Amino acid sequence: METNVALEPVTRKKSNLGFLWKVFRNPLDALTELAREQGDMAHIKLRKRDLFLLTHPEFIEQVLVKQQANFIKGPSLQRARIILGEGLLTSEGEEHLAQRRTLQPAFHRQRMEEYLPLMNENTFAHISKWTDGTRVDMSDEMMRLTLNIALWSFFGSAPEGAADRVSKSMQTLIKLFPLAQMPLPESAQALFPSFSEARASLGAVTEALLQNPQSEHAKRALVNILKENNSAQFTDEQIHAHVLTFLLAGHETTALLLAWCWDMLAHHPEVQMKMQAEVDSVLGERFPTSDDIQKLSYTRMIVKETLRIRPPVWAMGRQAIHDCEIGGQHIPAGSTVLMSQWVTHHDSRFYNEPLLFRPERWSGLEEHSLPRYAFFPFGGGNRICIGEHFAMTEAITILAMIARRWNIAPTQTNLAKLKPSATLRPDKSVKLIITRRVV
Repeated sequence: METNVALEPVTRKKSNLGFLWKVFRNPLDALTELAREQGDMAHIKLRKRDLFLLTHPEFIEQVLVKQQANFIKGPSLQRARIILGEGLLTSEGEEHLAQRRTLQPAFHRQRMEEYLPLMNENTFAHISKWTDGTRVDMSDEMMRLTLNIALWSFFGSAPEGAADRVSKSMQTLIKLFPLAQMPLPESAQALFPSFSEARASLGAVTEALLQNPQSEHAKRALVNILKENNSAQFTDEQIHAHVLTFLLAGHETTALLLAWCWDMLAHHPEVQMKMQAEVDSVLGERFPTSDDIQKLSYTRMIVKETLRIRPPVWAMGRQAIHDCEIGGQHIPAGSTVLMSQWVTHHDSRFYNEPLLFRPERWSGLEEHSLPRYAFFPFGGGNRICIGEHFAMTEAITILAMIARRWNIAPTQTNLAKLKPSATLRPDKSVKLIITRRVV
């Protein structure tokens, strides 16, 4: 695939307040426009810091895989320690690798045999409360459902009130997330009491999960791995950070993915009908098994196409430790390198008619012709999302369970508007009409 690299000094802007204003107003459009103007390696100067936007898969692979040892998480995620602490998402280097090796057994593929019944039971219980012909806030429904699944899967149970407390705290932190991105001293947090209250509430929930009575399932769950490795590797602070990371990251992005899936399916009834036909054929009246998940190929295509066109993680940042070179371009130490799933996933060089929702693009030659990092919703390299297989299994399971029993229709003509924050969220709730299927 031919690259389009702008390397001439004339394309580099000493400062770009206009770009910052565009990012503030609409970061998705701002990054897309920057890539269109400057090519696959855009370069701007923000104060004294160099920022490079890499949009070609070859360059993304250099950062995430081939030269990954030279890049640490970007300043934005580093400042997220104020919320997440020193957990898997924010740690670096050997510490990160050691933590990942310890936690990896909780995410092995064979563990899906244990997680899948929890996904099935929680989904069935959740949708059994729905009423035929009503409007539902699918954003909220999927957030609550995936949170309950995360609680049962990773911690062995869902303590009373935990889901409501986490949900309320999450809403506060999402609103105040820009505060965590500002280089402010901790004393400045006193100006935002709700931020501190939300952190304190989440801290209480994580402590309750750690003290939760040990059921048979909890003895094999993530929480027990953390407890067993307390003296060997993790400090008390790190254990709390891991619990919080998996509590939040373990459900929020999957919930957004599912909300976007249902928004797309509601506005593409022919796709919804095709998925329902597959689900009816594979499952009948049964709950999904691991073998069924592999057979639900069209449902998987829908998930992948939604991850392409509405990626919950819409950009990733890294910071160069040492000077390096990518695609013939010198990257000075300390530079911020940005890679945007949104920009690359909508590039017409890699995707025919990229603005169209077309799950069939993942069915054959079109998918196999893609460069490796033209599609990277879960990142890549040794920092690829540890829960990728869990999230894909969960999304396919929930879609299949709901599609078997319910039809989903839109309440408005257009798809939900986008609101890029820490993740790609709907600007307003995804409200849809549900009607019970007669099968």
